[in-house]
Amino acid sequence: MDDSSSSSGSSGPKVSSPAANALIYMTLICFLGLGLVAGWRSHRNAGLFLKAIRSQAVWALSLNFLAVNIGSGIFFSLPEVGTIAGITGVFAYAFASSAPLFAFAIVGPLFRRHNSKQWSMTAYIMERYGRPLHILYGVICTLFVGMYMVSELTTIYGVFQLLTPLHPLVPMIIICVVTTIYTAFGGVFASLMTDAIQCILIFVLIIVAVIVVAVNVRPSKEDIERAGLVKPTKMGGELFAILFLAILFSNMYHQGFWQRTFASRNDRDLRWATFFGFWLVFVITALVGMAGPLAAWAGTWSPDSGVPGSSAFFTIIASMDGWVSGLTLVLTTSLSCCAIDTCQTAMFASLFDLVEEKANIWVVRAVVVILNVPIILLAMRAPDILQVYLLADLLASATIIPVLLGLFKRLNFIHWMDALVGCFGGIIAVGAFGQAYLGNRHDGWRLLLLDGGLYVDDERVLGAFCFAPLGSVVFMFFFAALRMGITKALGRRQYWHVGKIHRYESDEQCPNIAKDEAARASICSGVEHTDEVTKQCT
Repeated sequence: MDDSSSSSGSSGPKVSSPAANALIYMTLICFLGLGLVAGWRSHRNAGLFLKAIRSQAVWALSLNFLAVNIGSGIFFSLPEVGTIAGITGVFAYAFASSAPLFAFAIVGPLFRRHNSKQWSMTAYIMERYGRPLHILYGVICTLFVGMYMVSELTTIYGVFQLLTPLHPLVPMIIICVVTTIYTAFGGVFASLMTDAIQCILIFVLIIVAVIVVAVNVRPSKEDIERAGLVKPTKMGGELFAILFLAILFSNMYHQGFWQRTFASRNDRDLRWATFFGFWLVFVITALVGMAGPLAAWAGTWSPDSGVPGSSAFFTIIASMDGWVSGLTLVLTTSLSCCAIDTCQTAMFASLFDLVEEKANIWVVRAVVVILNVPIILLAMRAPDILQVYLLADLLASATIIPVLLGLFKRLNFIHWMDALVGCFGGIIAVGAFGQAYLGNRHDGWRLLLLDGGLYVDDERVLGAFCFAPLGSVVFMFFFAALRMGITKALGRRQYWHVGKIHRYESDEQCPNIAKDEAARASICSGVEHTDEVTKQCT
């Protein structure tokens, strides 16, 4: 390890080139081997490869919910919140990251009962609303996952720049290649299995890092009082609402969450997995986020230091021995593998659903590989990570509620056109609120881009995330009433959705869907043949 620090003070002890190469590529080789071993079970089983329905027990699923919630970006965004909104902001972010998991314990079983394919939200939308909204949701899902990948690769690019003398592009590309190989070989099941094992390693590494920091960084009471960040703040309180709404709605567009939801063996396992997953995510994010206030208290970071708050975690690393930088490098590489393989399988699922499962899976896989190229190019431009997340979250907040309302039987009068108008209405509502709140059209409609970021002195961001879902509901019901009035005036029959309810409450009541789906998919794709299931393809 090279213990020389950069002049900025935030890059910390650099890991020498030979050590950095060894740590990064040994970590990737281990994960590649792990992914291939995990994929050995699923690479000849189309059901496990594509969907892995009802294949995961409670603890494996809990670790997977942790995996889909975190990435290497937590070392930038969480400490930054701590330097701005203090401890209140840290716990707001930790709560907002973990609490939305409970929504999947509630909505997941509902989707199972309203979706004969039992495997994704897009499949439900196809059955409930038809092809037009199915296409819109599929495109948004793909864009969402692409934005998540851009932010994750931007983060790992920055980490490699801070901690090593290597050019970040090469290891960043190799991470994408490694995750592409084992997810192409083993599919969703390989991603689920590797994520569970990777998260055990990540949890251990973070606990080790916390112990090291606790032993080496001990700010005095006077330092803590001088830096502040302990007392509750107005911004910290607002972040509870803003971040909770933002993350809750955006998670609904992330196929990685739905893959894990439908991979639960039954509804009971899903509820327990979200409970344990909540605490895993909360603890990890809170511990990492506290690096922000801790850096301020220890004097390694200050508002007038010229170092951005997003680098607060790395200023602490800079004050320690070089081996801690090596540990951080392994940890961030592991987190990136975890996040990127989840994004790749989620993008594959979104595209495969978008073509109604009619395209050859290797064609879809090739498209995913090709899409990695512009994603890497965008990541090299180093966009603001939090800004990328915020744009995705605001879009989700404006468009998801009309889709979810289709689950309620009393709202079966909602047509796909009503839901579509509601989606656009949510976006319009944000611009209209911005114009009214800020007093001019230019700044008001630029609120859709959230130019000022999350940390502003007024309530514009809070208003945007509140008016987006509210506006979508108002526009949807207004258009539904207008449509129904015109239909009645023309003397035509009113629309009313009639769908089957698929009640699989437990393993005892439910046929083994994972095996049935696997067998059916296998025979239909020509992977393996059994007379028992041949009739299912016709």
